Amino acid sequence: MSTVAAAAPALAGGEREVRPEFTGSAREYFRIWIVNLFFTLVTLGIYSAWAKVRKKRYFYGSTRFEGDSFDYFGSPKAILKGRVIAFVVFVVYAFAGELYPDSRYVFWIVAFLLLPWLVMRAMAFNARNSAFRGLRFDFAGKTRDALPVFIGMPLLVVLTGGIALPWFMARQKSFVASHHRFGTSRFACDLSGGKFFGIYFRAGLILFAITVPAGALAVYLTTKQVLPPGWEWIAVAVGSIGFYAGYAVSLAYTQARTANMMWNGAEGPGVRFRSSLSAMKLTKIYLGNIVAIVATAGLLIPWAVVRTLRYRLDNFALVVEGNPVHEANPALPAVGATGQELGDIFNLDLGL
Repeated sequence: MSTVAAAAPALAGGEREVRPEFTGSAREYFRIWIVNLFFTLVTLGIYSAWAKVRKKRYFYGSTRFEGDSFDYFGSPKAILKGRVIAFVVFVVYAFAGELYPDSRYVFWIVAFLLLPWLVMRAMAFNARNSAFRGLRFDFAGKTRDALPVFIGMPLLVVLTGGIALPWFMARQKSFVASHHRFGTSRFACDLSGGKFFGIYFRAGLILFAITVPAGALAVYLTTKQVLPPGWEWIAVAVGSIGFYAGYAVSLAYTQARTANMMWNGAEGPGVRFRSSLSAMKLTKIYLGNIVAIVATAGLLIPWAVVRTLRYRLDNFALVVEGNPVHEANPALPAVGATGQELGDIFNLDLGL
C-alpha cells in the first residue's frame, strides 16, 4: 500500500502540487553511456540488454517525487531473449525479401495484424517492471480492445491519405494512458482528435515554411550555376540543413503540444497531471542538441539526453487531492520482452 505524502505547495480546494526532482547529471550519465557503448561494441551487441537496464535504472533512480525515486526491475536476460527473437525475425525478413521479393508483402500483412499484440506486450513489460514506493505499475490493455485502435485506425489513415493520422495519434495515446495502472488504481485519459488535427496541421505548415524556401534556394544555386566549380556541396548542405531544421522545429512543436494535451487530460484516483512544455523552448533544445552532437561526433549525446529530460521534468507536475491510498495488485504475471524488442528493431513507436 502506498500513500502520497503532503510535503508540497498547497493549492485551492485542499489540493497540492508535487513536482519531480531530477538528481542525475550529464557527467554521471556519460560514464554509464560510454561504458555501455564500449561493452556493446566489444560483445557484438550482446551487452546491449544489460546496457538498456543500466540506463533505465539510472534515470528511474534519479527521478524523485517527494524524496522517493522510481525502481526498474527489468531483467537483462529477458530483454536479450527478446532481442534475439527480434533479430532472427529481422534476418528472416531481410533474406526472404531478397530471395522472394513478394514475401515482403506477406510479412507486412502479418506484422500489421500482430501490431495490437506487440503493443500490449511492450506496454505490459515496461509497466510491470516499473515501481514507485514499492507499488508496481501495470498495463491492463487486452489485444481485442486494441484492435480498433491499432488496426482499424491505421486502415482509416491509409484510406484517407494520411488525413486521419491526428485522430489515430489521439486514440493511441488515450488508449495507452487509460489502460495504465498504479497498483490497482486506474488512470483515465480522453483526448480530442479535432485538437490533435489542429496541432498536426500547424506542424505541417511549419515544416513547409522552413523546408520549401531552403529547397528552392538549393535548386537555384544548382541550376543557375551560382557556385564556383567544386563548391556544389553548399547547395546540398543548404537543402539538408533546411530539411533537418524544419523537421526539428515541427517535431518539437508537435511533441510539446501533444504531451501537454495528453498529460493535462489524464487523471487517476486523487491525482491529476500538469504539463507546460513550451514549443519554442523545446525547439531551441532540439536544435542545440543537434549542433552539439554533430560538433562533437556524438560525444555530447548524454548531455543532450539529460538536458531534454530535465526540461520535460521541470515542466511536469502532479496535482494531488488529500492523501490518496493506492493498493498493490496481488498478482502480476511476468511478461516477456519480445514485443518491446520487435518494436525497437523495426523502429515502431509503441509508447506515449
